[in-house]
Amino acid sequence: MKTIGLIGGMGPMATVDLLKKIILSTDAQKDQDHIHVIVDNNTSIPDRSEAIWEKGPSPVPQLLESVNRLTDAGADFLIMSCNTAHYFLPKLQPHLRVPFLNMIEETAKYCVSKQINHVGLLASGGTYTSGIYNKIFANFNINVSVPDDAGKEICHKIIFEGVKAGNDNYNTQPFQSVLQKMRQEGAASFILGCTEMPLAIKTYNIAGHFIDATQVLAESAVRFAGAPCKSYL
Repeated sequence: MKTIGLIGGMGPMATVDLLKKIILSTDAQKDQDHIHVIVDNNTSIPDRSEAIWEKGPSPVPQLLESVNRLTDAGADFLIMSCNTAHYFLPKLQPHLRVPFLNMIEETAKYCVSKQINHVGLLASGGTYTSGIYNKIFANFNINVSVPDDAGKEICHKIIFEGVKAGNDNYNTQPFQSVLQKMRQEGAASFILGCTEMPLAIKTYNIAGHFIDATQVLAESAVRFAGAPCKSYL
């Protein structure tokens, strides 16, 4: 089997979540049936949203350090536990020595396989600003609804003031209103387009039909590594 290199630290709990999903998605009977995963939990990577808004330093130098550490350590292909960081992938690609599985492309392929052609996007402010989901999903003829500016801020806050801050008593009513508005626009399914979003949905017991981009990437990585996959999608 191929060895997975996981660029982590964005954030640490999201990294653990992706690794756990890889392990749970591997159809293994014993330790030796699992995939060799090398994790670089690089918490020094600057905030991706701040960089996109030109309010903070670029994460590219630290991302490249992780790329090289993992490749030198023996990773056969790379994945990244941050949706927003995929905005910077074009700047990484000229330096890659091994394949890179793109979380957003894999999620679009999953939607096509399920004949889903209209989704709502739940993401961080940086992901919304970057437009990466809209651009890639357009190539697959999938319509992406996004919240208005106030709704985007609400989605950003549940990530940063809820999950990242470890706030178990976060008020989700504004977030629920954002979901309802996108449903009215025709989005029956929602892309959890930030690695913390699945944690938010689970932590705060939010109901709906959600497509976990982290789970999609985990299962794609298991298959790409050459291991038998148990699907939870």
